[in-house]
Amino acid sequence: MSALAILTPITLWQDFDDSLPSNEEPISERREDGIVWRDLYLYGRNVGSGAGRVKIYASYVYPEDKESFPTVMILFEAGLLFDKRLVLRYVKNGYGVLCVDYSGERPDGYYTVYPKIVDYANFARAGRHIDHCDQSAKETSWYEWASVARYAFNYLHRRPEVSAIGAIGLRTGGEILFKLAPYVPLSCMISVCAAGWLAYRGIAKFTGDEKRILDEERHRFIAGIDSQTYAPLVKCPVLLVSAINDRKYNFDRVFDTFRQINPEAEKALLFSAHGSGLVGEHSLKDIDLFLDKYLRGRTVFLTKPISVAVGEDAEGNLVVTGTFDATGEIKEFGIFYTEDVVSSTTRDWTRILGRPEDLDGNVGKVPLSLYNGTSKALVYAFVCYSNSFSATSKILEINVNKKYHNACPRSRVIYSEQDEFNGFSIFRRRMAAVADCFSEGARASVRRLPGFGGIKGLAAAPGLISYRVGDPRFKAPEGTSFCLDAYSAVPAKLRITFYCDEEEKVGYSTEVNVPAGGTWSCYLFDPDDFKTQAGAVLESFSEVVSVVFVSEEDVLINNVLWI
Repeated sequence: MSALAILTPITLWQDFDDSLPSNEEPISERREDGIVWRDLYLYGRNVGSGAGRVKIYASYVYPEDKESFPTVMILFEAGLLFDKRLVLRYVKNGYGVLCVDYSGERPDGYYTVYPKIVDYANFARAGRHIDHCDQSAKETSWYEWASVARYAFNYLHRRPEVSAIGAIGLRTGGEILFKLAPYVPLSCMISVCAAGWLAYRGIAKFTGDEKRILDEERHRFIAGIDSQTYAPLVKCPVLLVSAINDRKYNFDRVFDTFRQINPEAEKALLFSAHGSGLVGEHSLKDIDLFLDKYLRGRTVFLTKPISVAVGEDAEGNLVVTGTFDATGEIKEFGIFYTEDVVSSTTRDWTRILGRPEDLDGNVGKVPLSLYNGTSKALVYAFVCYSNSFSATSKILEINVNKKYHNACPRSRVIYSEQDEFNGFSIFRRRMAAVADCFSEGARASVRRLPGFGGIKGLAAAPGLISYRVGDPRFKAPEGTSFCLDAYSAVPAKLRITFYCDEEEKVGYSTEVNVPAGGTWSCYLFDPDDFKTQAGAVLESFSEVVSVVFVSEEDVLINNVLWI
């Protein structure tokens, strides 16, 4: 076979040998609070050329008092340690958990040991072996990582106490699951913030860039590595959970992989908005229900895929229609939409909750009031059923070529109490995320609290970010000032930072003292009130991309506007 052969999921894995014994080597074992923590090595594939086998590091955690239990194999993000908080979430719920290291060598602790002939499987030294397929798909980090997952699954599959096996993959770990699921009898798989199209990094979906011609190396990568190529071979139930505005992968293309999953497989899709790249409690609830159904065999309603369409009503209003699973009892439904922002990481997603009177059976209609200067919008529908299982549709592109009756003018009001939670997300940099994917606790979500007079504002602790200031509908006219109201029950400092770049590398900041109690305080700023650490002054509000509010206390913000 030529080293430059284009291998497919069939030809790449047709001669893979996963029959070798695991030869478990215990490292340590401890018991605490009714939970067994066992660190161990097990052996993976023989890499050939006399180099021997891969030595896989794993941590097997399970409830001490159970003779049989379903088990979840977790593949964390590449380069990250096992997150005990996530492990305990499932073990305390009666599952066993096998954490598998595929990243390889790191400065301290235990890790998977790869023979030198496949040194590129070590994440820290992978180089082009992650992002490119310079030879064949077999000479990539992904081949070695998927091989580790195969042997780890086999280890669990042979254990007598394991009644069923599901898998959760986070980011890179999720991509690996697509290369595992077609070849082993998984009961289900859950991919978080991962769904392929790695060869399309830097090629935006909704701008026409996807028509760019790809070279032979890209075709080798797509054919043998990218998850969307494996999706038709996946037969187990699949849940895809994706964070909106994630910087580490292109969530715009998640549905493209979702729809390619084998039609015989049960599947569900959920986008998580307002988390700045993190998924929240509703996503964790979906994962819990998914595992309950497919690992424990419980009777749990999980929706069939939902659809979304856009049209015009008799009065000339733009209306979005969501068609939901007719067998489920709908608790709430609605849409998220964004306007005329190309970058997938800096979109302001506005939530509109559907009214009960606009729900006819399993079909819900939501009026969409776009800015009258909008040329393109993105929208997706969401639904939450009575058992708290949530789902979303694909992201639908709307090309606007006429004026609708319910179009809106430009607004100087970035945020007011009527916006409720819209307009802001948690500020990712200030969050201690669980496993780099999940927000944790109430303070990891946008919070709306009462201030003076019972008027509600958004809490700026530990941090809030708004992309509305870069949205065409809310963009600052030249010569305007920035105004907001703030309230705090205790003396507090509020730091406000504007960014003009999508990566938020250079911030223009100012800080104000918010007094304790009393009425809401009003603050007015000109551009030159905001400076970088080096002393450079913000020249104009018209070019800003985002604004961030940070406080160590629960400073509430409201009535944010240009005047």
